Amino acid sequence: MFGKPGKSKKTARSGTALDRRQQALREKEESIRLHQQKLERLIKEAPLIKEAQNRRYREERAQDPRLSNTVLVDKHAYHVSTMANPGFGSRPLRSEKRDGLLLFLFLVAVLASIVFWIFRLVL
Repeated sequence: MFGKPGKSKKTARSGTALDRRQQALREKEESIRLHQQKLERLIKEAPLIKEAQNRRYREERAQDPRLSNTVLVDKHAYHVSTMANPGFGSRPLRSEKRDGLLLFLFLVAVLASIVFWIFRLVL
C-alpha cells in the first residue's frame, strides 16, 4: 500500500532478509580479512621476535654468575691423555659390551676345546 507501486509486501520482506544476509556475509568476510592480515603480519614478524628472544636469553645467560666461562669449559677435554687418545674416558656402548662378551666366550670355548684335545692325546 505505502511501498513502491508494483511490488508486494512479500518481495519487499525477502529483499530485506537477503540484504541482511549479504550484510552479515560482508561483515564476516571483513573479519576474516582482518584476521588473515593479522596472521600474515605475525608470520612476517616471527623471525624478528625469535631473534630478539634469543638475544635476551644470551644476555641473561652472560650476566648469570653461576655460568662463568671457567665452569662452562670441560677441564677433562683438554687433558694430555685425552688429547693423545680421544676415546679415553668414554664409556663403551651396550652393543660393544655384548660383542666383547661374545668374543670372550668364543675364545674360552676354543681354549677349552684345545685343552680337551691335548688332554685326550696325552691319555
